Amino acid sequence: APPGLEAVQRQCLRIGIAGMAVCVVGLFFSPAQFFRSYLLGYVFWTGIALGCLAIVMVHHLSGGAWGLVIRRLLESGTRTLPLMFLLFIPIALGVQSIYSWAVSANVASSELLQHKRPYLNIAFFLVRTILYFAAWLALTHYLNKWSEEQDRTADRGLTRRFENLSGPGLVLYGLTATFASVDWVMSLEPEWFSTIFGVLFMGGQALSAI
Repeated sequence: APPGLEAVQRQCLRIGIAGMAVCVVGLFFSPAQFFRSYLLGYVFWTGIALGCLAIVMVHHLSGGAWGLVIRRLLESGTRTLPLMFLLFIPIALGVQSIYSWAVSANVASSELLQHKRPYLNIAFFLVRTILYFAAWLALTHYLNKWSEEQDRTADRGLTRRFENLSGPGLVLYGLTATFASVDWVMSLEPEWFSTIFGVLFMGGQALSAI
């Protein structure tokens, strides 16, 4: 590790603990605002990890020296996804404070929400999130595992593995990132919809990763 990094890490940890304390205070005084603010931060940081994952797969498919320069940084970014999965717990606990479709009284008074209830319900919402992370974590696991193996063995044959995984992986990323953006963000306004919403989020994730 570079000299002085531990001091920076300790300082960041102190700032993080202080920020967490402020969040806990906000949770007691304004739970609804806390959960919505948490969701905003959560989507931002998860988007960086997903953007790193997408760019790594683009590199494996396209090749070129450009990806070798930033590959380790991108792989490091993808390895935050297990933590982001755990950090989804507050959203799962506060789902009724965040989403109007999660409140039975709101659904009963809206014909549109009743129509969307087979999709917009808490149980299915959580199941979909688990499936998204299962896909992202599987891609992350193999891309990082094979990368470390390639460093250790200099096996050129692994390049083909990367390509074979990254093609379908990008398709899977496109689908899961789109549905996740709809579930986590667009459903905040369940009576509004957009067909380009997922594409905008994927573009933002790539830019955030860069």
